[in-house]
Amino acid sequence: MKDYKYIMKFLAFLSHLLDYIYYRKCYICSEKCLDISLCEYCSDKIFSNLSFLKSNKFGLEIYSGAIYETELLKIIRALKYHKKAEFEKILADIIIKTVKNFDIKLDNFIICPVPIHQNRMKKRKYNHMELVANSVGKALNLEVKNDILKRLKDTEPLYKLSIPERKKAIDGAFEVSKEIKGGKILLLDDIITSGTTVKELSKIMLKKGAEKIVIISATRAKSFI
Repeated sequence: MKDYKYIMKFLAFLSHLLDYIYYRKCYICSEKCLDISLCEYCSDKIFSNLSFLKSNKFGLEIYSGAIYETELLKIIRALKYHKKAEFEKILADIIIKTVKNFDIKLDNFIICPVPIHQNRMKKRKYNHMELVANSVGKALNLEVKNDILKRLKDTEPLYKLSIPERKKAIDGAFEVSKEIKGGKILLLDDIITSGTTVKELSKIMLKKGAEKIVIISATRAKSFI
C-alpha cells in the first residue's frame, strides 16, 4: 500500500512537472492556455468586442468584423510575422461570424484569399489568408481557389504609404486567371485599411468576367467606413 501511495505521489509530481515545462502560454498575456496560444480570457475579450460593419465604398460590397487594434493587432502580426499559423482560426471565426451577422447569401460562391508575393511565401512558409480561407470554406461548405489570384509585385506594406503611393504601388500588382469568368467570388483579407488592395483586385476580377464579388475582411482600420 505504501509503495502504491509513493508511486501515485511521484506520478502526480511528474504530471505537474510536465505541465510546467510544456504548457502553452497565451501569446497576449502569458497566462496558461490549453488549445492554441490564446487563453480563454483573451479569446473572450476579442470575440466580445466585435464591431461588424458593412460598407459600399468604391461601389463594392465590403464587410468586416472588428477594429484592427489591441489583441487583434497582436494576433495578426503573430500570424504574419511570427509563424503563429494556428491563429488563422481566430480570423476564420471572425469572418464566419460576420457572414452570420449580416446573413450574407453565398450560394455557389468560390472563396479566394488575397494573395501574397512568392518572396513573402518563401519567408513565411505559408499564406496566412489561404489557411483562413480553407477554414472558412470548410465551415461554410464553399469551394476554395488559391490559384485564381496571383501577386506579381512584392510591394512594401501599404499602411506605411500615402494614398497616392498606395495606388502607384498596387498598380499592376495582381494577375487574375481567366477561370474567374462567370464566377461569384468571396474575397477574403485580414485587414482593410484604405481599401486600395481590394479595389484593385475587384477591378481586375470584374474586367476578367467575374459575375459578383463580396469582400470580407476580418478587421479594418478605425478610419475605414
